[in-house]
Amino acid sequence: MSKEKFISTITMVYFMAGFLFTIVFAIYYRWPPLSFLSPSFYSVIFTWPYQAIGFIRDLLNYGLAGKPI
Repeated sequence: MSKEKFISTITMVYFMAGFLFTIVFAIYYRWPPLSFLSPSFYSVIFTWPYQAIGFIRDLLNYGLAGKPI
Protein backbone atom coordinates (compact mmCIF):
# COMPACT_ATOMS: atom_id res chain seq x y z
CA MET A 1 0.00 0.00 0.00
CA SER A 2 1.40 3.39 -0.94
CA LYS A 3 1.88 6.12 1.61
CA GLU A 4 -0.68 8.40 -0.07
CA LYS A 5 -3.33 5.69 -0.14
CA PHE A 6 -2.71 4.91 3.54
CA ILE A 7 -3.02 8.57 4.55
CA SER A 8 -6.17 8.92 2.43
CA THR A 9 -7.71 5.86 4.08
CA ILE A 10 -6.90 7.11 7.58
CA THR A 11 -8.35 10.52 6.73
CA MET A 12 -11.60 9.03 5.41
CA VAL A 13 -11.99 6.80 8.45
CA TYR A 14 -11.40 9.79 10.76
CA PHE A 15 -13.93 11.93 8.88
CA MET A 16 -16.60 9.21 8.77
CA ALA A 17 -16.18 8.43 12.47
CA GLY A 18 -16.45 12.16 13.17
CA PHE A 19 -19.55 12.46 11.02
CA LEU A 20 -21.29 9.60 12.84
CA PHE A 21 -20.21 10.98 16.21
CA THR A 22 -21.52 14.44 15.28
CA ILE A 23 -24.93 13.06 14.32
CA VAL A 24 -25.22 11.37 17.72
CA PHE A 25 -23.87 14.53 19.38
CA ALA A 26 -26.46 16.71 17.62
CA ILE A 27 -29.34 14.40 18.55
CA TYR A 28 -28.22 14.20 22.19
CA TYR A 29 -27.91 17.97 22.58
CA ARG A 30 -31.13 18.54 20.59
CA TRP A 31 -29.67 20.67 17.83
CA PRO A 32 -32.17 21.89 15.22
CA PRO A 33 -32.51 19.75 12.08
CA LEU A 34 -30.69 22.28 9.89
CA SER A 35 -27.69 22.42 12.20
CA PHE A 36 -25.63 20.53 9.63
CA LEU A 37 -25.34 23.85 7.80
CA SER A 38 -23.68 25.57 10.76
CA PRO A 39 -19.94 25.90 11.35
CA SER A 40 -20.42 24.27 14.77
CA PHE A 41 -21.44 21.00 13.12
CA TYR A 42 -18.24 20.89 11.08
CA SER A 43 -16.06 21.92 14.01
CA VAL A 44 -17.41 18.91 15.95
CA ILE A 45 -16.63 16.65 12.96
CA PHE A 46 -13.01 17.78 12.87
CA THR A 47 -12.48 17.83 16.67
CA TRP A 48 -14.58 14.81 17.64
CA PRO A 49 -11.91 13.10 19.79
CA TYR A 50 -11.80 16.18 22.02
CA GLN A 51 -15.58 16.60 21.98
CA ALA A 52 -16.00 12.96 23.03
CA ILE A 53 -14.44 13.68 26.43
CA GLY A 54 -17.19 16.11 27.43
CA PHE A 55 -19.88 14.12 25.64
CA ILE A 56 -19.12 10.94 27.58
CA ARG A 57 -19.02 12.91 30.83
CA ASP A 58 -22.46 14.40 30.07
CA LEU A 59 -23.77 11.00 29.04
CA LEU A 60 -22.64 9.50 32.36
CA ASN A 61 -24.04 12.41 34.41
CA TYR A 62 -27.36 13.03 32.63
CA GLY A 63 -28.07 9.69 30.96
CA LEU A 64 -30.00 9.39 27.73
CA ALA A 65 -32.36 12.23 28.69
CA GLY A 66 -29.76 14.76 27.53
CA LYS A 67 -28.12 17.68 29.21
CA PRO A 68 -30.50 20.39 30.41
CA ILE A 69 -29.73 23.76 28.90
